[in-house]
Amino acid sequence: MRDLIKRTSQNTFLKVTGANGLISVAKALLIIISNKVLAIFVGATGIAMVGQLTSFTSIITQLSNGGFNQGLTRYIAERKDDRREVMEFIGTAFIVAFTVTSLTALLIVIFSGTISQKLFSTSTYISILVIFAVTLFFYNLNSLILAIVNGFQAYRKYFSINITTTVVGFVLTVTLVILFREYGALLAIVLSQSIICLFAWLYIRKEYWVKAFSFKLFDKPKLLLLLRYTAITILGSVIWPLVSIVIRTYVIRNISAEEAGLWQATRYLDNYVVSIATGSFTVYVLPKLSSINSSDMLRKELAAIYRIIIPLSLIGFTLIYLLRDIIVVILYSREFTKVSEYLLLQMIASFFWLCKSPLMNFMLAKGMVKTFIINELIFAAFVIVLSVLLIPEYQIQGIQFTFALQSFLYLVVSVFMIRRYLKMNNIESTGIQYDPGIGHGDSV
Repeated sequence: MRDLIKRTSQNTFLKVTGANGLISVAKALLIIISNKVLAIFVGATGIAMVGQLTSFTSIITQLSNGGFNQGLTRYIAERKDDRREVMEFIGTAFIVAFTVTSLTALLIVIFSGTISQKLFSTSTYISILVIFAVTLFFYNLNSLILAIVNGFQAYRKYFSINITTTVVGFVLTVTLVILFREYGALLAIVLSQSIICLFAWLYIRKEYWVKAFSFKLFDKPKLLLLLRYTAITILGSVIWPLVSIVIRTYVIRNISAEEAGLWQATRYLDNYVVSIATGSFTVYVLPKLSSINSSDMLRKELAAIYRIIIPLSLIGFTLIYLLRDIIVVILYSREFTKVSEYLLLQMIASFFWLCKSPLMNFMLAKGMVKTFIINELIFAAFVIVLSVLLIPEYQIQGIQFTFALQSFLYLVVSVFMIRRYLKMNNIESTGIQYDPGIGHGDSV
């Protein structure tokens, strides 16, 4: 028993998961209240619109910050003791992000009418898109700050910013939804990150690397290294929100906006379990795997991660499923009772997704660029094609079956690829090296 307690106390992933779990529980409670308010004031159709805008903002923020965040986290984790290197990475990322953000914001304003029609099938929300464009820089500055803090593995500071994010987002959402209904829900999405950025700045204002937020530190070799992560980030963080938009739009036009909203509500529900684990992936797994330079240690680290996330996720999903009817009414309203029918396949898909996520982080940490890109493109196309084929016959459950099958197949392929990688790269150092011409990850 004493040895078990000792091992547990030394397991950093368990500590991070525990801390993140407590935060995620508190976050989930606030999100539950927010979703209840959304269900009452905007209904299933309004939730579908919220889903559309959330996916769109996710795509735009990843594109406009250069897609550097994952790479920035990795390189800071590897070189955090070299202040000059850290400053040059941050300065380069900031300059590129500012430039691309400015151009993206201008394009959003110019094409706001077209975007509104495509996303919402109405021009009512042009002003929402214009406000988003104006505040986009603060969105990206906030994500840049989080990537840097994560790279330093400053878990307490990272969690503090996340707690602030949750509270500010909750207060803003509830207030604006009550005042302005559906328009208020969309307005909260585009305003929250900008306000949160001000609070994040308070947490990091005394750090030495804050001085890198200027136009003086640009280094071309660092840019080339960060650019290696641009394709990975765009595919990993943009392609799936884009897939969601395509499928959700197809459902809205071929079934109804209400059904699209019920599907989105189902995804919100099982996301309470997913968010606990994925928070740990973001905070711990990527920088940790980036810092390990031994194949044997990588195997042990992955095994330790799976010993925790598999039982925890199974317990969480089982409890939600057993209590689904009560939970749906409490979290939403009786208008959403159909969500109970959609939960089983949704949670099966999410379970397999959680199982493959550490392996996806492994690919990011070790620079398996070609493998990652090919997997993402093939499986994204698979989801869209099979969903469109199954929706006429099975409707929403056709989409969920597709996601479940895709996650399972992706997991199987990822296990095979990474086992092959570890076998072929049984060396003391792995991943993309400082020399831009070297990339062990591409050998898979």
